[in-house]
Amino acid sequence: MKTEVAWETIEPEAIRHLQNLIRIDTTNPPGNEIEAVRYLASVLEAEGLRPRVLESAPGRGSVVLRLPGRDDAEPLMLLSHLD
Repeated sequence: MKTEVAWETIEPEAIRHLQNLIRIDTTNPPGNEIEAVRYLASVLEAEGLRPRVLESAPGRGSVVLRLPGRDDAEPLMLLSHLD
């Protein structure tokens, strides 16, 4: 199943989220990426998803989101960082 992407519709939203993330100071050290994690989690929640925010140390965090797979396809993991 091929899904077409309406780039002209989602581009402004993507730019807005990128601008908002860039405005959050996650300079390392000290890191303090928890604010970016919370922002990203709020965006995912607004889309009806259920992300988990994990704080490994004060100010240091990750957001984890699991989506169910389809059929018997192999799992896929996407990984990035927010600083």
